[in-house]
Amino acid sequence: MGIVRDAAGRLERRHWFLLWVLGAAAFFQGYDLNIVAVALPQIRSSFHLSRGSASLWVGVLFLGALPAVFLSRQADRRGRRTVLMGSVLGYTVSTGLTALAPSIAAFVACQFAARLFLGAEDAIVWTMIAEELPARSRGFGFAWMSMLVALGTGISALLYGVVLNPMGASWRWLYVMALPPLLGVALLRRRLPESHRFLAVRAGGGLAPRWRAILQPPHRRWLLLLCLTAVLATATTHSATFVVDFLENTRHLSATTSSLLIVGAGAPAVAILLGAGALSDRYGRKVVGCSFAVLGVIGALSFFFLAHSIPTLYAAMTTTFVGLFGSGPSLGAFGTELFPTSLRALGGSAVSISRVLGQAISLGLGGLLLHELGSLPETTAVLVLGPIAMIVVIAVWFPETHGLELEEITGHPPEVRPVDGGPTSIDGTSRLQS
Repeated sequence: MGIVRDAAGRLERRHWFLLWVLGAAAFFQGYDLNIVAVALPQIRSSFHLSRGSASLWVGVLFLGALPAVFLSRQADRRGRRTVLMGSVLGYTVSTGLTALAPSIAAFVACQFAARLFLGAEDAIVWTMIAEELPARSRGFGFAWMSMLVALGTGISALLYGVVLNPMGASWRWLYVMALPPLLGVALLRRRLPESHRFLAVRAGGGLAPRWRAILQPPHRRWLLLLCLTAVLATATTHSATFVVDFLENTRHLSATTSSLLIVGAGAPAVAILLGAGALSDRYGRKVVGCSFAVLGVIGALSFFFLAHSIPTLYAAMTTTFVGLFGSGPSLGAFGTELFPTSLRALGGSAVSISRVLGQAISLGLGGLLLHELGSLPETTAVLVLGPIAMIVVIAVWFPETHGLELEEITGHPPEVRPVDGGPTSIDGTSRLQS
């Protein structure tokens, strides 16, 4: 696609190094977070859990990202790079311990810790992409990160469904297999530079002395709206978590077929990611993101209510993935673009935490709805109201940010950032007022 080539062509060698290094973090985020979903039937069997009790336990481990806000705040005070490297180390240790968990309580405790570090890592990665890439290629950069998250998700499904499960191997090996690459990524990140925008703000004495600054106008408005939409967007987490379980126990497919179906449906959708990001750079975050989000809702309802055969299940799942992957980088961009450099990591972390909180709420609420309604499709029909409400809120109350420098969006003074290898200043005139 020409629009993708144009966005990629604006990136320099240092931008690509950043995308590959930070992309490795995104890959393992998708890999780790998807293990619970793809291996849930075996995990439930290992710890003797019903669907309802599994929903509650998994909901608890999602709360691990809540304390990530404290780590992310340090990224606004001490720098992005330092906190990112500490998060990678903490995540690696937690992942290794998860493989040894003797009980569901120990499993949840280890994954609680892992998701704490993943939450901080996610906020910092998106912050650095926003701060270092050219304005007209930020959407492409966000899509690149989302693509690698999706690839990590697919790899974990493929390893479990095609390799481990047919061999009768335990789900624990999925966590063990993540350790060697993670250690390599940690070493590679020693070459990762600090964000130039952060260095410029710190040198100018512009760092926010207190976290409460984010509660002052105009940041408060964006914080509330972003956190609200993050919770609404994740309302269908319960349904997504039980997709493999649904395919195996309701549609009577094997674990291998279910995993291959997910990977096969995700493959064409991954190709949409970079195009969607580039489209949002040209035509706008709102129109592109909301359009894809509507498609995702249609696909999810079709999957649970209309699809019964493998071809129709594949078509519905592909539609859902296209909608999710297409809307993710476009709408996710707001979480970093609407905050100033001095509060960007904290704001991004607050949005990430809200997303995780929404996931936990979805799992708890979904468990209760499943108990009352007795049907996963009917439960999904209720939960899907969340993404629909999100689309309305974004379409009505969010500004358009594509093509604008971060300082133009936030209305803060111009900052120094490198262009063509040297420092220069950029215009800080705001085009968006609260």
